[in-house]
Amino acid sequence: MIRSNQVLVTIGTACTMSAVGSTETYQALVAGTEEFLPLAAFDAGLVDLDPTAESAADAMRWASGAQAGESVTSQELTELHGDALRANSGIRHVPGVRELAPRVVTDIAAPLPHDLETVGLRRLAGLRYDDIRGSGLKDMHGLFQDDPLLSPSLQSQLFAYGALGALAGLPRSLSELVPNPFGFRVVSATAFGGMDALGQWLRPDAPLPESGIPKDTFAVRLATSLGSHGPALVSTMLAPSYSISRVLKNPALRESLRSDDVGFMRVPQTPMTAVGACASSLIALADIAPQLLFDYPGFQKPQLVLLTAADAPLQPRFGILEAFGGGALMTGEKLAAKNAAHTDGVTRSVHDSLAPFDIDADGTVVGHGGSGLLITTLEFALKNQLDITSIIVGWGQSAEAGGKAHFAGVGFGGENALVQALDMAFLGHGYGVSDFHYLAAHATGTRTNSKTDLGTAWAGLHGAAQRQRFEGPLPRLFVGTPKAVGDGHTMGETGLKAMAQALQFVLGRTAPGVPTLRRLDPDLADVAGHFHLQAEPSPGHANGGALCVTQGFGGYNGAVALRSATPEALARYACDAGELASYLEAWPTIRAEREKRERVARRSPKLALAMTERHRWVGLE
Repeated sequence: MIRSNQVLVTIGTACTMSAVGSTETYQALVAGTEEFLPLAAFDAGLVDLDPTAESAADAMRWASGAQAGESVTSQELTELHGDALRANSGIRHVPGVRELAPRVVTDIAAPLPHDLETVGLRRLAGLRYDDIRGSGLKDMHGLFQDDPLLSPSLQSQLFAYGALGALAGLPRSLSELVPNPFGFRVVSATAFGGMDALGQWLRPDAPLPESGIPKDTFAVRLATSLGSHGPALVSTMLAPSYSISRVLKNPALRESLRSDDVGFMRVPQTPMTAVGACASSLIALADIAPQLLFDYPGFQKPQLVLLTAADAPLQPRFGILEAFGGGALMTGEKLAAKNAAHTDGVTRSVHDSLAPFDIDADGTVVGHGGSGLLITTLEFALKNQLDITSIIVGWGQSAEAGGKAHFAGVGFGGENALVQALDMAFLGHGYGVSDFHYLAAHATGTRTNSKTDLGTAWAGLHGAAQRQRFEGPLPRLFVGTPKAVGDGHTMGETGLKAMAQALQFVLGRTAPGVPTLRRLDPDLADVAGHFHLQAEPSPGHANGGALCVTQGFGGYNGAVALRSATPEALARYACDAGELASYLEAWPTIRAEREKRERVARRSPKLALAMTERHRWVGLE
């Protein structure tokens, strides 16, 4: 029996943004509910929602135009905007790609929907210049200028939206839960640097932009080109706000940063950024987990971690579509050839062209995405009565052999990450291989990855079973993937989005299957029999287990194992008896309030700004 301070848990659910839309929109699509269109319209800025309503379809109002403020019905919304909302989200043909990048092989991609890549995400997040100028973060307004060269990059916006949106799961302000900011840490992952900025680093003889170069470009453009800029922006927004100019004029302001812990200042720990190709976010988790549990004289371990990941690889000007080439990507020509070859009259649309584990799996689709999720120890969660949504019972990472000719990370040995995660689950928590029911697969949409994906997972399960001396047939895990729902492949963010869906599964809620699966790839015949592959979503398992496994270019691999948080599960650990009893008695109310809090926050305007103003550590205002 391990102690509660040796157990990691998730708090609340992940806040995400992808080609499908925001968290609530994505979940509505997975579950197939009537809320999808109203929530998509909210993402697009067409309607305002009553965030307290049980259904997004209730009490909608037009957000702008001559009818602004007037109520709108679901039927009106569907008739006026239904086709456009569906067409402008998920995997789709993106107009103008070849004009921007003539050598690309495809125009199929998964950028953010609607206007979110230009002004919409800043609107949803509340990160426009005027938003910040009118807020408690006014001293930071210089970081949020409207000029495209000086505004936060799309990747930074994704970090801010996903990370700060995750704070909606907290019942009290972050500053109250962790009075000393040094007990808090932003832990981030990304496969690429700030790709937007590449378009700003012009060669010396390049012509100036038509609008001219704005003042003070170098420092801002340098900062936004770094993959660490988004995580640092999140951390800075939550830290006490002191502009350098104010402190230079009034040095006494700095003294107000002194904490009750003599010698330490009231600032968060430095953001941590992990770069591990497509496995980045699970590698970040594997790197921070020991720090949350580590005990050493003088070491100040984080009390609460905000795990976040974001990538905007299509920026700038879709250059990555040329780098990948036609072999790895789904193209219009491939899609047409696949449809022409089918004799049953069933054709694939561009929306379902990413088809892992299918005979049509002929390429991946690149997309943008950002996510955030809170992680802490069971001890901290019980003490502060935070809603524990899953128990992280294992994690692992590994490199691999093979695949070196093209550095594509489809070699052998990656199962070590999963074996390590399952070893932790068994030896530390008492959960064996038969206690897991769902695999959030990497599932990039190529036939090669389909084989290595299931093969690596099966090898990891089989290896762990041998180590556990497990006898009998291994369980057939249900397989799901967010990519096939319409996210596309979001690179370093993909593992955290998969973890977000695995979390839905262990909460007993609808989680994705493989919705684009129609004809199983015959090359998978041997390994597919060990898994449950279907297009329909899973209803979830409120007393179940889920695994996330990712593979990345260059041989990066990560894995995490989750189990449902139940009263019986918590009783496995050595906890303060009084705190556990008090928590279990209050848990139904704690969960209901957290669910409502997240729903209200994520359906309200200016999500990131609202969360920042509620949760930041205040300086001398």
